[in-house]
Amino acid sequence: MKKVYLLFFSLLLFGEATVRAQDSSSCNGAFTAIPAGYQVYFQAADSLPGVIHRWNFGDSAQRSTDSSLINHVYSYAGNFLVTQVVIDSVHHCRDSSWQYITIQANPGPTCSLSITVSSDSVHRIYSFVANPVTAPGTLDTITWTINDTLAGHGDTLRKTLAFGYYTVCAMLSTSDGCQVQSCVVVDVSDSVPPPPPPPDTCTIAFTALPNPHRANEYTFQVVNSQKYDSVIWTIINNTDSANIGPFYGRSFTYTFKDTGYYWVSVAARRISGCNVYAGQNIRIDSVPPAQHGFITSYPNPATTQVNLAVSLDKAATIAIRVYNSMGSQVLSTTWTGYPGVNQVTLPIANLPIGVYYIQLQYGDTILKSKIQKL
Repeated sequence: MKKVYLLFFSLLLFGEATVRAQDSSSCNGAFTAIPAGYQVYFQAADSLPGVIHRWNFGDSAQRSTDSSLINHVYSYAGNFLVTQVVIDSVHHCRDSSWQYITIQANPGPTCSLSITVSSDSVHRIYSFVANPVTAPGTLDTITWTINDTLAGHGDTLRKTLAFGYYTVCAMLSTSDGCQVQSCVVVDVSDSVPPPPPPPDTCTIAFTALPNPHRANEYTFQVVNSQKYDSVIWTIINNTDSANIGPFYGRSFTYTFKDTGYYWVSVAARRISGCNVYAGQNIRIDSVPPAQHGFITSYPNPATTQVNLAVSLDKAATIAIRVYNSMGSQVLSTTWTGYPGVNQVTLPIANLPIGVYYIQLQYGDTILKSKIQKL
């Protein structure tokens, strides 16, 4: 009866995605699931040495391991209830959690391809650049044709073209069996080429620096010395052509939510009439799972207020919720956090005596704590 009560209380407190039946705060049964077709990677939150993880994958398969990372291949599509039980013989604790995993029917490999064209109109030298979008980890081969005649291989084709019309095509073939073709039509005019334009005195370029501690976070910054009246950034997801932004200023930091290719561009202008544009492809190979953990609150027990020390690597708004032992929310507030260690103070003088659970969230990070009010 005790276990059923704990399971129902956890459902009220944490929602349907993860349900806990916790016997001790030293253990953490939470886990994340990353589907990749019919294969799913499971990452347990509790990775201390000596911890045993017992998994039930919902399709009659079960495994027990001391590794916090495990993968399982499903043989058919559907919804599966995955359960993890954590047993820690060192701390003498036990915890469990579950969540539903959806396996969709495999649509087969997908890929896409676009072509970027640039030219030197004086010497009729054309450069064709293929921009492939493929599944992470796949190998690709690109073959070029001009007017149905083989012209080369690789991501870039550079040709000097005589006067006339040309159909230039790139064929993308991937190691997982996907094929796609993209073509452009080039008109090399026989008119007298115009004189070369004057030297460009208004240029722009930018750097894309990944966060060494977070593979899906980049900082973009304009590096040229010109002064602009406005700088606007835009991100385009090459998979679904969705626009992200705009962002303003000479630099900004962005955390990508999904893997894939993204086109990041910057447009700038000056009142004098100079308008410039630059862009580059960014490839995101992995996105870390949302971070969950426990945080110490003090004093505990407490009578009038409780403090929590939250360390941030950048400014963020912290959402704070307090729940009573029945799972009902009794307090909700926000706190403006700054880079470094922030001391968050919660007033609890008006709360009745009892046990309370605190949840702090900023970005993808969720921290939890348990206090006793006297």
